[in-house]
Amino acid sequence: MAANTHTNTTHTALITGASRGLGLALARALARDGWALIVDARGADALEAARAELARQTDVIAIAGDVSDAAHRRALADAARDAGGLDALVNNASILGPSPQPRLLDYPLDVLRAVYEANTIAPLALLQAVAPQLKPGARILNITSDAGVEPYEGWGGYGSSKAALEQLSNILAAELPDQRVYWVDPGDMRTALHQEAFPGEDISDRPLPEVSVPGLLALLGGAYPSGRYRAREIGQAAEVANASEAADDAVDPVRELRVALTVEDFDAALRLYRDGFGLPVVKAWDSPEGRGVVLAAGRGTVELLDTADSAYTDTVEAGRRVSGPVRLAFEVADVCASAASLLAHGAAAEREPVRTTWSDLNQRLRAPDGMQLSLFQLTPASE
Repeated sequence: MAANTHTNTTHTALITGASRGLGLALARALARDGWALIVDARGADALEAARAELARQTDVIAIAGDVSDAAHRRALADAARDAGGLDALVNNASILGPSPQPRLLDYPLDVLRAVYEANTIAPLALLQAVAPQLKPGARILNITSDAGVEPYEGWGGYGSSKAALEQLSNILAAELPDQRVYWVDPGDMRTALHQEAFPGEDISDRPLPEVSVPGLLALLGGAYPSGRYRAREIGQAAEVANASEAADDAVDPVRELRVALTVEDFDAALRLYRDGFGLPVVKAWDSPEGRGVVLAAGRGTVELLDTADSAYTDTVEAGRRVSGPVRLAFEVADVCASAASLLAHGAAAEREPVRTTWSDLNQRLRAPDGMQLSLFQLTPASE
């Protein structure tokens, strides 16, 4: 174990598999942002090199070992306790299995068990070990893969282990409402693991893992609901939002215009707007109340709601079903002040401002022509 001491760290993250690839790229970004780090990897020499680099910027505890090993997980949990708790756990460590990848009918079952142990069981086991050290609102990021949702020939072992991790994460999100659980597809990357999957091939056309880091940072620092995300999509959406916010005047009364569409066929609408326009996903949800997604569209957003979720939103904001197929939603700095101005200029209130079940302050109004208007004031992530 090795550590370094700095005095300006305010958050702590545990990142597995942090000696190379995506894990190291994320650790570098968090170190620049002043996060304290606990990192591990199987290779002691590579991990020590990473620790020495990261320690120039932040506090780092590096513990070499295999996350599939219970004693190693206990050492990581002890380090988390000594660090004062965790703001984030990033389960990034994975193994590919045989290289080249065999078809499932030829897959050695003892190796398949090892792949599942490393890629599915170990992330849960580590979460169980560090659970007492998770701070309120801590983020849990499980790095998955498109191989967990797509039927790629020859990827049955690795892909099915990631599919199991995705469903495990989905259930954790339901069981841990006070935490934020994300299962994140980083996309193809130019990494050692990806090279192992294509032995002897040139993978220089794949982007470096740094391309996927902005999306992970957005999840760690934002208020996104638990769910599955593609790292590059969420990173692009965050860049759009940041650019828009930087361009806005500080006194601009409207920070975002969101066109909320109630759709009968949610999947068809998603294909049209997300895939047809290529709009990146800002956030998405699939809850007992219904399905919805917010898509970045230039300096505004398009929100698609199935009829159930639209009715639920109406009930929360207006107390009853009032919306037609189109509703305009405005992000504002001060809901009460904006509502007062609109009421003075012809709008009618459907209801007083309400604190929603998704923690924002909203008020529903009706324009003179009957158009439903939502004002929403975002709650800072720290609240």
